[in-house]
Amino acid sequence: MLRSMREGAKNPIMKFFLIFLAGGFAIWGIGDVSTGLFSSGNKAVVASERSVSLPEAATEFERSRRGLGLNLSAGEAIEAGLLNEVLGALARRTLFAAEADRMGVTATRDMQRQAIANTEAFKDEFGQFSQGRFVQTLAQSGLSEEDYLRRLDFILMQEQIEAALAGGARGGKHMAKTIAGYQLEQRVATIKTYPAELDKIAPPSQAELTSFYETVKSGYDAPDLRSFDVVLVSPDEVLGQVSLAEDEITQAFDLRADEFITPERRQIRQMVFTDEERAKAAADLLASGKGFQEVAAETLGWSEADTQLGLVTKDDLDGELAEAAFSADKDSVSGPVASVFGYHLLVVDDIEPGAELGLEDVRPQIEETLRNEKAIDLVYDLVNQIEDSLGTGATLPEAAASISLRVNTINDIDPNGRDIDGNVMENSFADLASDSQFLSQGWELEIDEISQVIASAEDSFFVLQPTSEKPARPRELEEVRTRLVADWTKIQALATAKAAADKGLQDFQNTLRELAPTSAFSRTGTGFDNEAASLIADAAFAQDKDAASLVETGESVILVRTDDIIAADAEALDSLQAQISSTLNNLVQTDMSSALVITLSEAHALEINTANVQQLLIGQSAR
Repeated sequence: MLRSMREGAKNPIMKFFLIFLAGGFAIWGIGDVSTGLFSSGNKAVVASERSVSLPEAATEFERSRRGLGLNLSAGEAIEAGLLNEVLGALARRTLFAAEADRMGVTATRDMQRQAIANTEAFKDEFGQFSQGRFVQTLAQSGLSEEDYLRRLDFILMQEQIEAALAGGARGGKHMAKTIAGYQLEQRVATIKTYPAELDKIAPPSQAELTSFYETVKSGYDAPDLRSFDVVLVSPDEVLGQVSLAEDEITQAFDLRADEFITPERRQIRQMVFTDEERAKAAADLLASGKGFQEVAAETLGWSEADTQLGLVTKDDLDGELAEAAFSADKDSVSGPVASVFGYHLLVVDDIEPGAELGLEDVRPQIEETLRNEKAIDLVYDLVNQIEDSLGTGATLPEAAASISLRVNTINDIDPNGRDIDGNVMENSFADLASDSQFLSQGWELEIDEISQVIASAEDSFFVLQPTSEKPARPRELEEVRTRLVADWTKIQALATAKAAADKGLQDFQNTLRELAPTSAFSRTGTGFDNEAASLIADAAFAQDKDAASLVETGESVILVRTDDIIAADAEALDSLQAQISSTLNNLVQTDMSSALVITLSEAHALEINTANVQQLLIGQSAR
């Protein structure tokens, strides 16, 4: 689940703030050495004079949960471990803030500017800092400029403290170069494929088939098989029982009205000066009749692309900048307006009015959402009802009928959820047949014994009853004839291909003489368009230049000759070596930083109050 959560954090700014979360686990590994790790009180995290309140922690959790984009409820995210990660990150941040207080470490405005300017997510296609991208990225993450700068201060102070201890830690350059060279080395090969041509194999005689069967018949034995009756209680199964009243639809629309409002957006250009006097001088030039781009080029050396702030909403901008931009008329100049970046002159090039959708515009969307929500609620009601019904001794069909659902049948599956021939089930309940809970419970029950209600995935539950069992047994030739003929034919076709490939290998230079070599490819087969690229690469890298070998894929036999060994390009080698060195350095520094966190947790009497934050979050979600 956590991996899925991390994969959900797609936008650059969320990746940036996951730096906090990545360090969170270091806090949770120190319970044995931090006597004050858990405490009561109205604070989520306390370290010396620094603290994080319960509402602040809850807000951070909700921001992280929404930013993941996985539509997890608060309870699901807590169960998946997000609360532990968030509190761990907040604890780490609070510890370093407390240590910064003790040491007198601060983050200056120049440090903020440099850090922001060097952040890749805020750069344009030319590698230059873009105010427009900065604003848009923050907006996508639901952060104001003030929130971001406050977080950045914590990072800058932490970096200064860590630099004294871990800044000089380095991994081995020679190791990094060796790894880079190994990964970047390439091969060129010439190949010839000998396919298993099934259509050229004559059908087996009865004697051949009988002989083959006697050799392999144990592989065709029927496994233990069971059949089941199943009642599935899921949102899809109960959707037909859901009805909507008009007042429910109207109320849902009223509650979500803000979602259907498109705010006014404005296309804005800007100039940003480091001091107010220069900004005023530029404003005077504009007032004299000079064009905005002309003044930007003359005073700042900016291109037209540099001036573009983009199409933004009022919420995308901060404070006075937002007020100035959205109170100005089209084509009028505003400013100078001060911000953390300097003094801005703004011009509004275009205004897109906001819009508000009515109920009829979004009725299908609201109805679908309401039906799905009510179906989920209904699932839990019906689960309680079927449990009560079974508790009174009802049969499975009677219990199903009591909640207006049907009994479904899954026939003849083995303990792995496959059919008699080992194939994956293909009926409508194939997913349920492969559910680990279904299989473990289904094979532990006695025949005709009804299970308890069992939770499955996605708000779904099921009750099952084994109805019959067939023990494992040998299968006669006629019962498996079709499979037997197919397997025999494939073996013969592969043997024929292997014989031809062996002959080609004996004189591989002549065999491959007229064939064109492949393009250069890596150890994984990247760069070579072939279904068996990875197997071919394994062979090509395992042998010397001008040597040849055979690769068997199960569908063909491939003759592979290694024609050339290409060492890593010097520029690519330097680049990858730098990346690997950076990774190794980060690993060393992370270990040292974690040790520092443990020391700071003791020095600043770290306290983390998980239970109260969780209680607050669950209480909020219940309202």
